[in-house]
Amino acid sequence: MNNFRFAFRQLRKTPGFSAIAIITLALAIGANTSIFSVIRAVLLRPFPYPNSDRIVVAYESDAQLPTISISFPDYVDWRRDNTVFEHLAVIRRESYNMSGLGTRPPEQISGALVTANFFNVAGLSPQLGRVFTEEEDRVGGPQLAVISDALWRRVFERDPNILGRSITFANQPFTVVGVMPPEMTLPRTVEVWFPLMRRSDSTGWQDRRNHPGLFAVGRLKRGVSVEKAQTEMSTIAKRLAQQYPDSNSKIGVNIVQLLENAVGDLRSSLVLLFCAVGAVLLIACVNLANLLSARAATRSREFAIRSAVGASRWQIIRQLLIESAVLALIGGALGIFLASWSRDLIVALAPADTPRFQHIELDRWVLGFTLVATLLTSLLFGLWPSLHSSRPDVQLALKAGEHGSSDTPRAKYARNLLVIAEIALTLVLLTAAGLVLKSFGRARALSLGFVSHGLITARVDLPGTTYPDASKLIPFTDALEKKIQTIPGVSHAAIAANPPLMVGWQTGFLAEGQEEPPPGQLPSAEITVVSNDYLSTISTTLLRGRMFDSRDQFESTQVAIIDELLASKYFPGIDPVGKQLRMQVNQEHGRQWRTIIGVVPHLKSNGYDERVITPQVYLPLTQSPQNGLVILLRTSLPPGSVESQLRTIVASLDAAQPVFEVRTMQERVEETWATPRLVTYLLTIFAGLASTLAVVGIYGVMAYNGQRRSREIGVRLALGARHRQITGMMLGEGLRLLIIGLVFGFVGAFLLVRLIRGLLFGVTPTDPVVYLAVTLLLSAAAVLACWIPSRRATRVDPMVVLRSE
Repeated sequence: MNNFRFAFRQLRKTPGFSAIAIITLALAIGANTSIFSVIRAVLLRPFPYPNSDRIVVAYESDAQLPTISISFPDYVDWRRDNTVFEHLAVIRRESYNMSGLGTRPPEQISGALVTANFFNVAGLSPQLGRVFTEEEDRVGGPQLAVISDALWRRVFERDPNILGRSITFANQPFTVVGVMPPEMTLPRTVEVWFPLMRRSDSTGWQDRRNHPGLFAVGRLKRGVSVEKAQTEMSTIAKRLAQQYPDSNSKIGVNIVQLLENAVGDLRSSLVLLFCAVGAVLLIACVNLANLLSARAATRSREFAIRSAVGASRWQIIRQLLIESAVLALIGGALGIFLASWSRDLIVALAPADTPRFQHIELDRWVLGFTLVATLLTSLLFGLWPSLHSSRPDVQLALKAGEHGSSDTPRAKYARNLLVIAEIALTLVLLTAAGLVLKSFGRARALSLGFVSHGLITARVDLPGTTYPDASKLIPFTDALEKKIQTIPGVSHAAIAANPPLMVGWQTGFLAEGQEEPPPGQLPSAEITVVSNDYLSTISTTLLRGRMFDSRDQFESTQVAIIDELLASKYFPGIDPVGKQLRMQVNQEHGRQWRTIIGVVPHLKSNGYDERVITPQVYLPLTQSPQNGLVILLRTSLPPGSVESQLRTIVASLDAAQPVFEVRTMQERVEETWATPRLVTYLLTIFAGLASTLAVVGIYGVMAYNGQRRSREIGVRLALGARHRQITGMMLGEGLRLLIIGLVFGFVGAFLLVRLIRGLLFGVTPTDPVVYLAVTLLLSAAAVLACWIPSRRATRVDPMVVLRSE
């Protein structure tokens, strides 16, 4: 206890040093705590399902895409033939209009069709009622529903009489048989689950060539690894390819753990940020080790006296480590406060579609990490100065007196090495931040092929039971299009299915003049079904040909518009207008030939970072009517003022149909930047913090050197040395450390920034502009940190210094 009291007294004697040390530690430890809390919430915290590490997600794959939805007959074979799954279920996500709730207006509900064994995969029991059984999950089975806790609370106010109640979904009555607990979030955002096998007799579902939006989730048997499951399922896929070559040639299987499937894309970004804050903490430790070493040198007489009166080396080390621990604990406590404060900032910058970010909290694991980081930090920055100061040269220290220097060449050399390490680490971090920042700038400046500003989107999903075919769909869409075009303040209005950033429908096609490829190798195109004013509404151009118009009716010649990517690849050197494509748009009509009437630019329909560039084909809404519609409005009005008018218009056509997801297209575009924006902002903050710490460290060492060499400088001035010579001498010493640090920093940057290649867009890891910019920035800051103490050293009065010696 006496040691702690003495440590506090020593820190109070030097409030400036103590404040700098505590603030430095608070920033570094706070940054590490913040990022670890994110990693804990997103990557480390298991899903709330029993043995969630055994739950996997399975997709099919083809020659062009690593993940595609599953053919229903393939799933049936998987479930029958596999030996690695305890349970294997299949899911299809859908949206449902919930209506008929008295005065409550209809609303859109995210739902899922699931096989009955899906609930065995999750391993959670309902908190109320039951789930549907295998006997009920069949063709012609009862219309049952299991609802989520969120829907039960939000709509039904936790009414215990909900069981047995009939609720209208998609204009059909379903009986609620159970309520799942709050932990049930599979699939993500789903609020109601329905039996899937009722739909399994569909002609389209029974066709192996059709992949109707299904994906599988399975619970592995005990002792079965993901690798073993992947091997067996790949074997089954190869057997199916041999058995059904027309549909399954080139069709494979991809299996990933549930957690990896949910957040795998964020792993590299979060690891980069954790490495960055680790570098900040290391720079802080180097900085404080240097400052503590300099401070210990000024206390050399104190340590010499302690040794002379019998203090052991261990007692001196213990006292100095306690002082370091006190600094670290205070800094760690403030760091926790900063981490708690920064949580809202991180959540605001995080991708909106990653709900695990919403569960960031400072739990016992995060606090335990902070405590360990604090104790390790105190050792890192306190051990070396303690070991050095615990071996004072008693005679030299006592002879030197209060103003003398007991520094050894080894101590000076060690401090210089620490400065070099600071500069090198800071350059690496600045380079990474510069590359990511430039990459983010390129992504934001990239043209997507359409104008997102001033474009409002809204969704309307028409239930297939009420709108089963073109005779019902076309009158609704025609009337809707006419009404939305009359909204005041709207310059252009259109209706589409799968517009940019809301895509997800692909089909195979054959261009006129091309030979029929082998089974499974038909090229695919993204399909967007649009109304006539679509191009003007999204502000893109028609390169050649014409847009859809009144000539393109349901019974007319089937037509299509293609993008320039498809035109250049499949109609090289010729005008594709008038040529034909054969494709299948629905199961009823099979593959049909369509005449190309126009060519448009290729749109980046998935955002700035297209992993797979796929040709695009546009079909007229009058010939290929769809149930899932997106309203597009070109207007300067805010979404809020448009939403009520859209609801009124849709309700006038069908009172049971809600309008939902009324958002600007720019908001959807910015969602594609969410992860790069998070990484860019945080990495830039950490790089700025590292630079500040490095500059403070350089300044502290140079100021200490100037103070310790005051006698030498006084003698030089007394013998006629000019001020600029003294400044040049000390500045040269700092510049030598800077140059050596930059050399090591360049080596480290070249080795490490290649690891972030996958995070960069339009920028190479060796971009010379970034390297030059960060070098000039760091050099300018370091020169300033050296120049100020150098100028201060020249103000020494030789007579005062020599008289004191």
